[in-house]
Amino acid sequence: MTLKDKFTYRLLNMMARHLGRLSPTKRRRLANRLGAFAYNRIPIRRQEAFKNIKRAFSDKTDIWIAHTLQSTYRTVCSNFTELLALPHSMQSFNFNIKNQSVLDNALKEEKGVILVTGHFGLWELWGAWLGYNGYPLWGIIQRQGNRGADRFFKEKREAYGMQQIYRKSSLDNIYKLFEENKMVILASDQDAKRKGVFVKFFGHPASTPKGTAIFHMRTGAPMVFSVSNREPDGSISISFSRVEVNGDASIESITQSYTTMLETKVREHPDHFFWFHQKWKTQLIP
Repeated sequence: MTLKDKFTYRLLNMMARHLGRLSPTKRRRLANRLGAFAYNRIPIRRQEAFKNIKRAFSDKTDIWIAHTLQSTYRTVCSNFTELLALPHSMQSFNFNIKNQSVLDNALKEEKGVILVTGHFGLWELWGAWLGYNGYPLWGIIQRQGNRGADRFFKEKREAYGMQQIYRKSSLDNIYKLFEENKMVILASDQDAKRKGVFVKFFGHPASTPKGTAIFHMRTGAPMVFSVSNREPDGSISISFSRVEVNGDASIESITQSYTTMLETKVREHPDHFFWFHQKWKTQLIP
């Protein structure tokens, strides 16, 4: 690692130790302050996020959109601080699990499980709950440019039971995971450029990754959609739903099915979605 990489690794570990010593109330206050600071002082992609929310919720006022975006910043910062504070942060929350039997029954089919999710809510605590509860969890992860940060986050996730496989790894390695009845996490909510399939998200065509559909069609592995959200009382709800496809299964129909499920969750909790992605960047060519 370079000097910069080593510094980043040590800095993140120092931050993690500090956050782990804070009470849950103090961590949440810190996340709120960081969110307010980022919203007001770090304008990177803020306008992009504002436009994305406006496009999705075209009937809402600019004031509502601004408030939602401010809350989104707080959610993102909370997700980051709670990740750094693991394992202490796991002890700080009550978890409300909905339809866990859907996940357990999918695993009993012994074909592996495609766990479909998105960048939504406190997704790091979501993954930690799965790992700490003994599920055979594998995440397909984008390698960080900074090797120190990459090592830190890899160690954090492995500590709670999530193994990692990097994007652009051999597909044979991923198919082997299904053969071994592992659960493979696919966050299929980012712009997939020209390689994606166009499906509707909030009524607008969005290029979406094909991986979930292709893995399902080639392996028969069941697809389970799952996200987490913070409840008004501070608890964390995690829900599981089988991805069902009406009619003939195709890449487009499968992708549309879970994209619609994600949209439903975003409508319920609009400040939980990571609006900073350029979701509609790639345009559908007639």
